[in-house]
Amino acid sequence: MGREIMFAVDVDADPKVVFEAVSTEAGLKSFWTPNVSAEPEVGSIARFGFEGAPVALRMRVDRLDPATEVAWTCVGDFPHWEGTQVRWRMSPNPEGLGTRLTFSHTGWPPDQPEHEYASVSYTWGQVVARLHDVVPAGTVDPYLS
Repeated sequence: MGREIMFAVDVDADPKVVFEAVSTEAGLKSFWTPNVSAEPEVGSIARFGFEGAPVALRMRVDRLDPATEVAWTCVGDFPHWEGTQVRWRMSPNPEGLGTRLTFSHTGWPPDQPEHEYASVSYTWGQVVARLHDVVPAGTVDPYLS
């Protein structure tokens, strides 16, 4: 069984707004990286570029359930990423207004170096935290610019 990265955060925005942030090019650019090419269409390939990275990260869009879930599968490019799956799950916050967002990135191979796995986990935590801050404000401030 592979390793799993998981985070949960309450976002002060409607689930539809959070869904748009994690499924559209403009939304992904607002909190993650400005170098994004993405279409909210199942089967499409989203590309994420990062300064200093020799190639873009490619994710196939597997699922788009409005205001509920966005799922991707990594199609390669970064070491140890191929076949891993990213899920953004949204539900109304049971403890108040807004959205409960659960993020997971699963399927990491057991032979992935510990330091690399920890670094990826840390970065995802920062990306999810940036989404938490940027989406309710409606601003653009990507974590990786």
